[in-house]
Amino acid sequence: MTAQEQSRRGTWRAAWTLSRTELITTLRNVRGNGRQLVGFAVIGLMAIGFPLVLWEQTTGFGRELAAGTSPVGTLAASYLGVAFAGGYVGSVGGFNQSRVGVVGPLIRTSIPPTAVSIGRFVTRTVEGLAGIVPTGLVLLVGVGVGAGNPVVPVVIGVGALPLLAAGVIAGRFVGDAVRYVNERVQLSLWVRAGLFLGLTIAAFVGTQAVLNPIFEEGSTFGPDSVGAILPGSPVQAYANLVLAPLGATVGGLGLVVAGVLVIVVPVGFVAVIRLETLLLVRNVGGDSASERVSGTHSVPWLFDRTPSTRIAWRYLLRTRRDPRTLAHLTPVLFGAMGMSGTALEDPHRLLSIGPAAAVIAGAILAGGAYCLNPLGDDREQLPLLFSSTSSVAPLLRGRMVAGIVLGLVVGIGVGTPLALLEHEPAFVVGQSVLAVVLAVASTGIALGLGAAVPKFERREYMNVERAHPSLAVTIAFFMGGILVGAIGFALLWVGLTQNLVGGLLALLGYTAVLGLVAAGGYWYAIRRFRTLTLDEL
Repeated sequence: MTAQEQSRRGTWRAAWTLSRTELITTLRNVRGNGRQLVGFAVIGLMAIGFPLVLWEQTTGFGRELAAGTSPVGTLAASYLGVAFAGGYVGSVGGFNQSRVGVVGPLIRTSIPPTAVSIGRFVTRTVEGLAGIVPTGLVLLVGVGVGAGNPVVPVVIGVGALPLLAAGVIAGRFVGDAVRYVNERVQLSLWVRAGLFLGLTIAAFVGTQAVLNPIFEEGSTFGPDSVGAILPGSPVQAYANLVLAPLGATVGGLGLVVAGVLVIVVPVGFVAVIRLETLLLVRNVGGDSASERVSGTHSVPWLFDRTPSTRIAWRYLLRTRRDPRTLAHLTPVLFGAMGMSGTALEDPHRLLSIGPAAAVIAGAILAGGAYCLNPLGDDREQLPLLFSSTSSVAPLLRGRMVAGIVLGLVVGIGVGTPLALLEHEPAFVVGQSVLAVVLAVASTGIALGLGAAVPKFERREYMNVERAHPSLAVTIAFFMGGILVGAIGFALLWVGLTQNLVGGLLALLGYTAVLGLVAAGGYWYAIRRFRTLTLDEL
């Protein structure tokens, strides 16, 4: 055995050891943490429950195949979804390349860099696919039940693997490239955040513009619809090739697509590993933009009133210097874009529902910005805080004030001008008052939720490593904020158009209930802080 072969074997052995250790550590952490165990159980139930909703369609697809029909369009659409799912897993893994445990520097200097890159690739890919593979397996079981033959789901599943692998490879390469550009480009963090938001919204709008005509009048994916997304019908041709053992006709384009996949997957894997190794060796990652702070800022007179307002100003100043402190709200952004998709069909809706949407978004921003993880965010400072102050109440109120300021910038700064274009002055006034009520109540409720489910573990999300709030709490807060805000606007509409006295009384009761819940959340957060000891931090 040559020295080169021994080196190659050593690299793969080290990569296997690293990935196996990381995965075992992840499993042990989940099993030893009740909250994470519940969270993964919920994700697992969702991964299994979603395909069960489509059980009738999947079994029907299997029956069509068993009857000798080749539903190429449906299979092509499914394969397209598999490729996109793989692309998502790969891009997230490439962009969010978390540290190798807590001994990253030691690992990077004790095993070959290529082994580190391969180990990280395997670890992140397996973790990402853990929430997708169960869904696919349940779907394939439905196909097998409908076909009455286990060969059919096996053939379809084997055909999906190359597309899944190609999606992961392509997504990983894109994620690596975006990460490299993000860390190397000499632009301010706010410019980068603006570019990220702009590209995200543009991608969403473009996707909606392409897909909306396809799904008009309740139509579903078929051969023509998939061809509208990918001209030339390469996915349909590949689907025909996969269904060849079941009687489908094989075309030359399908063979070409299969050949391209066979070449692209291994070559792409090598290219991705080399790129990540290059970035690892060059130690790309120290974001100098966040460190260039030329000085400090005095507290404006509006905030220089109480300890709480001064703390609020410091939180706002930190966000101004580094907008990535709000990275944990990215799922809220994606959810909001998904719910606003219908506005593309009728832009006039932006004027009719835009003001209410701005108010509700402001309330969600108010609570979500600084209050969803009050214990974990300042974990490093808590020992000093507990040993030098008599109360943590000013800190919590400072978080609330900072969130309220951000929320009102959106709720009133955006919502009120939009309302003036479409609604009567009485509605505008009522909406502005409701914006203040929702923003204040939102911060108290968020404090209670964040204190009930604190997150102390530092992890990387959206290229930001910190103690991010619980994802489940963030999503629950988002959905609850929409529901509570919608109820408030419904009561406001009733009071202005149906029954003034009854509507006002209902709004007063609504405000009182929100106030009590918010006060309870604030009180509970203070209580949780007081029960902590220095040994628990």
